[in-house]
Amino acid sequence: MLSWRHYLVGGSCAAVAILAAPPGFVRDFAYLLVSLTGILAIVVGVRRNRPRDARAWYLMGTGIAAWAVGDAIYSWYPDGTLGGTSLLLSDLFYLAAYPGLAAGLLILVRSRGPERGPTALLDSSIFTVAAGLLSWVYLVQPTLVAGGERTLELAVAVSYPLGDVLLFAMLVRLATAAGTWNTATRLLASSITALIVADSLFEAASFTPALASGVGLLDPIWLVAYVLWGAAALHPSMVALSAIAPDRPEQMQVARMLGLTAALVTGPVIVAGQLLAGVPTSEWSVVIAGCLLGVLVLARMVHLVQLSQRQAERLRELADRDFVTGLANGRKFADLLAAAVSGGGERAPGDRGRLIVLLVDLERFAELTDTLGHRIGDEILHSVGVRLIQLCGRGATVARTGDHTFSVLVPHPVRTVGVGVGGLDLAGDLRRALEEPLDLDDVSVSVEVAVGAFDLEPTCTDPALALHRADVALSAAKDRPVRTAYYGTELESGGTLAPLVIGELRGALEAGDIVVYYQPQVEIGTGRVFGVEALSRWQHPVYGLLGPDSFIQAAERTGMIGTFTQFVLDAALEQCARWRAEGLVLTVAVNLSVLNLLDRGLVEDVQAALDRHGLSPTVLELELTEGSAMVDPRRSRQVLGALSGMGVTLSIDDYGTGYSSLAYLQKLPVRRLKIDRSFVAGILDDAASAAIVRSTVELARHLGLDVIAEGVEDDETLLALRDMQCHAAQGFGLGRPVPGPQLPEVVRRIHDRLPSVLHVPTVGAGR
Repeated sequence: MLSWRHYLVGGSCAAVAILAAPPGFVRDFAYLLVSLTGILAIVVGVRRNRPRDARAWYLMGTGIAAWAVGDAIYSWYPDGTLGGTSLLLSDLFYLAAYPGLAAGLLILVRSRGPERGPTALLDSSIFTVAAGLLSWVYLVQPTLVAGGERTLELAVAVSYPLGDVLLFAMLVRLATAAGTWNTATRLLASSITALIVADSLFEAASFTPALASGVGLLDPIWLVAYVLWGAAALHPSMVALSAIAPDRPEQMQVARMLGLTAALVTGPVIVAGQLLAGVPTSEWSVVIAGCLLGVLVLARMVHLVQLSQRQAERLRELADRDFVTGLANGRKFADLLAAAVSGGGERAPGDRGRLIVLLVDLERFAELTDTLGHRIGDEILHSVGVRLIQLCGRGATVARTGDHTFSVLVPHPVRTVGVGVGGLDLAGDLRRALEEPLDLDDVSVSVEVAVGAFDLEPTCTDPALALHRADVALSAAKDRPVRTAYYGTELESGGTLAPLVIGELRGALEAGDIVVYYQPQVEIGTGRVFGVEALSRWQHPVYGLLGPDSFIQAAERTGMIGTFTQFVLDAALEQCARWRAEGLVLTVAVNLSVLNLLDRGLVEDVQAALDRHGLSPTVLELELTEGSAMVDPRRSRQVLGALSGMGVTLSIDDYGTGYSSLAYLQKLPVRRLKIDRSFVAGILDDAASAAIVRSTVELARHLGLDVIAEGVEDDETLLALRDMQCHAAQGFGLGRPVPGPQLPEVVRRIHDRLPSVLHVPTVGAGR
C-alpha cells in the first residue's frame, strides 16, 4: 500500500527530474503524468482515510485536475486563443482551479463546526490584507503598467495574483481554526506556498526580463505543489481537518502575535523599501490597506479585551468551585457567609427564624474510597452534593469545604417556635435523607453522616466565629448516637472547643492562664482529708474558666502533653510544699496521659520535680486510666515499676469505664482504684450500680488495693460507701475543686462537718 512518504519522495524526485528531459512531447507527457498522480493520490487518500466531509478533497482534486487540463492545453496548443484575442484557452482552466481549491479549503474550515468567535476570521483577514497589499504593489501594479490598454488580457493577468491571495486567505483561515495544525495541514500549507511562489515568479516574469529566461525552471515547483497536495490527502491526519473541533478556550499564541505584527508593518516596510530604492511609492495603496488593517486591528483588540474579561471571569468561577462536585468551595462559602453576617444575606421580613449554617460530614469516607476506589468516592461526593441541593431547595448555598465535609447556608429556615429547634430539625432531616442509598453507575452505596447546625443570629457578625460554632456542633454530633447536634451554650464548655483553643494552648502556658485547682479526698472511716487531686483549668480571656475536657485532647494532638503535665506536676508539688510548710500535711494526685507513659524521660522528670520542691515521693500520687496502661503494656510496666520503686503511689482513674480487669491490673504496681462517678452516683437507687461498687470494693480489698469513690454528691451516698467499707471518697458533696490558697478553709469545714455525719471522733485539721 502506497504511503504518503513514499509518494512524496517519489513524486518530488520525478518533478525535479522533469528538468533533465528536453523540451517536447516526452517532457510534456511526463509533466502531465505527475499532475495526474496528485489527483489520483487525493482520490486514494479519501477512500482510505474516509474523512467526515469528502467534498472538500474532491473539490481540491477537481481544482488540480483543472490545472492539469490547463497544463495540457498550454503544452500542446500554445497558440490556442479565444475570440481572436491573446487570451489562451488554457487560462480558463487555470483560473477555474482557484475557486475549486478555495472552496475545498473553506469546506474544511466549516466542517470543523460552527464559528466560535471572530478571532480566526479577524486574524485571517488581517493576514490576507497584508498579503493582498504585497501582491498589489509587486505584481498587480507592475502588470497593469506593463500591459498597456489590453483590458481583457490585463484582467486575466491580474486574476492570477488575486487567485493566489484567495488561496492564501483560505490557508490562513484553515491554519487558525481550532486544532487543525497537523501534518496534513503542513503539507497543504507547503503546497499552497509552492503554488503562490511559482505563480508570483511567473507573473513577475511578464514585466521583468531577468526572470523571463528562467520560466521553465518553475515547472518542478508547480509539480511539487501537486505532489504535496496528494501527500496531504494520503496522510492519516487529513481526517482531523474535517472533524468537529473540540470546544477549547481561545488563546493568544506567540507565533500568531508575531505574524499579526508582521502583517501590520507590511505597509510601512513597503514604503520604506521604495524610498530606499528611489522608486515611486505606493502611498494610496498603503493608505487604503492601512485603513482596512486599522479597522480589523481595532475589532481584534476589542475582541481580545472581551476574551480577557471572559477568561478572567472563568478563572474567578473556577477559583470558587470544587473540581469534583462543581459546588462552591471553602473560599466561596466563606465569602458568602461573610456577606450574610454583614447583612448581605436574604432574610424574610418578620421571619422569626434565622439563617442556618450546617456542616455535613461523611463518616468513614476513607474506608469507602479504600474499598471501592477513588472514582466511586468522587461519584459519592457528587451525588451527596446533588442531594443536598435538592433537599435544601432554591436559595440555599451548598459548598464542599473539606475532603468529605459539606457546608450549607440556608437563607429561609423553617419557621418554628423556640430558638434552635429549626436548625436541629433540619439537621436531622438532612441526615436521614442523606443516609438513603445512593444509586451510582456501578453500585448502590449508603453513607453515614453527622450534621452540626448553628442558627446565625443577627448579633453574630464574625464569619470565622460562625463557622467555628457550626464546627463545634459537628464535633458534638460525632459523639452522639443521633449524629446531629445544635450549637448552644451547653457546647461552649465541652471538649468541642478544642478546634479553637488548640492554637492558643502554648501561649496560655506561657502567659500563666493555666491554673490548678484542688479537690479534697476524704478517708471515709475517719472523715479526715488525707489528700487532694490536682485538676487543671484554663482561665480563658474569652470563654472564661474552661475544664480539662476543653483542651487536654488539644495538648495530646499537638505534642504538648509532656510540657503540660510537667507544668501541672510542678505547680501541684509547689503548692503541696507550701501547705506542708503551713502545717497542712496532704498528698497530691496528678493525672497522667497515655502519651506520658510513652515518654522515656517521665521518671527523671518526676524525680527532678520532687527534688526541686524538697518533697518525698510518698506525697505524690499519679493517676492513669485503664486504657492508657494497655496501649504499650511492656513499656507501661517498666515506667510504672520505676515510679513505684521511687515510692510514688499509682492509681487507676475512672475504673469501670475501660476494658481491663482486676486480674490484669494486678500485674501493674498500682495501689489504688478510683471508681468512676457513673457507678457511684447510682448506688442509692440502682441495684446494679450498687452491686458493681460493692464487688469492686471487696475484690480490691482482698488484692490489697485501696478504693476511692468519685462523684459523691450527698451524705447518703457517703454513708452507703461507708457501709460497703470503701476506703475514701471525693466529690462535690464533700468539697468542690478550689484554688490552692482556698483549700485550707475547705479542709477545715470538712473536718468540722463530717464527724457528725459519719459518727466518728472529731479530727484535727490534717496536721
